[in-house]
Amino acid sequence: MFQAQTGMLLWSLETSTLAALLAVLWLHSSSKKHHLFFACGFAAVGAGSALVAQRGYLADFWTITVGNTLALSAFGFWLAGLLRLEQRKIEGWIFIPPLLWLAFMFLPAVHDSMLARVLVYHGCAAVGYFTIAGVVLTSKEPVSTTRKIFAVALVVHALIGPLTAALIIPYDSLAGQTLPLTAPVAYSAAFSFVVLMMIALKMFMEDNERRLHRLSITDHLTGVLNRRGLMEAYSEIRKAPEHRSSQLLLALFDIDHFKKINDRHGHQCGDEVLVQFCDLVNRIVGSKGIFVRMGGEEFAYLLPHDDLNAALRVVDGTRVYFARLSTEGREESFTSTVSIGIYSAPIAEAELDLMLKMADRALYAAKSAGRNRTVVNDGIANVVLPADDRGEDPHDNNADRQVAALNRIAAMGSN
Repeated sequence: MFQAQTGMLLWSLETSTLAALLAVLWLHSSSKKHHLFFACGFAAVGAGSALVAQRGYLADFWTITVGNTLALSAFGFWLAGLLRLEQRKIEGWIFIPPLLWLAFMFLPAVHDSMLARVLVYHGCAAVGYFTIAGVVLTSKEPVSTTRKIFAVALVVHALIGPLTAALIIPYDSLAGQTLPLTAPVAYSAAFSFVVLMMIALKMFMEDNERRLHRLSITDHLTGVLNRRGLMEAYSEIRKAPEHRSSQLLLALFDIDHFKKINDRHGHQCGDEVLVQFCDLVNRIVGSKGIFVRMGGEEFAYLLPHDDLNAALRVVDGTRVYFARLSTEGREESFTSTVSIGIYSAPIAEAELDLMLKMADRALYAAKSAGRNRTVVNDGIANVVLPADDRGEDPHDNNADRQVAALNRIAAMGSN
């Protein structure tokens, strides 16, 4: 025959063991505070279950009020762990379930009735499960199929508890049960909780793989994508249906005299210039296109577009605004400039290796033309874009060749 006290104590032992394992993980890597929050959650369940199991041996205040409050406070710790893991703000609403329970304990109609207490407890737990489901579905992480399944499982688990209790406990209470736990309630709760843990484990494994992949394609200094990220972004753009009729622009950036900056002001100052440049480009381009660090002081920008002239204005704007930024050096502040090489082709025909080769030729031409230049390779010739910040006129510098190249560029944009 099922012994309620034994079941509760076994459940307390299992959750306490899980809490200890998570605590060891946190001690091994103290920066991962989510392990500590999850450990506290399972420890709260363990302590609460142990107190509830002492019904008839300890005062009701400890077994009913304190025990169930501890068990429900686990939701707050689990929510804190989830929010911490996803780098979201932790706020006081995470402890709504135990606070609701405490509020109901001041009502004699609830406090003095086992059935009412059980239903209120499961109702408070349901609030906790619904809240976790909401956090899972509103994550910064992509809402994967596993996340959706986990959210559905949480909702089902939240509904099973009060439904089972409402149907079974009134009959068992007539038999003199001293604990709000019967075999059907315990078995259904244990089974669904194990299912939840299995789905949650799969979700965390997928999220961890996603984070590791993100780290592998991200430059650690600037936070932008690296060369591997460029390859993946290019493949995604080629596959995207909405881009098949568009052009694809590739711009290569190279910060001018970067070695001199490092030699004169130090590598830390050079790193600051790189970060400044990335922040500026990200502010200008926003979510349009893909900006990556190719290595050293060289960067690339992929932009699907239908208007080449507008795309050129955006790219050249980064050069103009970067030249206005000031960086604090060892002895004085200084400004930096960047040279840009651009090549554009229809997405359907675009080959990344060829685009890199043509854009690199344009970049070399920008360096040869005196740096702080934007040069476009149209497949036939390189043309330096006239710039107001240098007081240039479109007819300066080999006017016939320049105008002819600009005409070809305009024709490319209209195709």
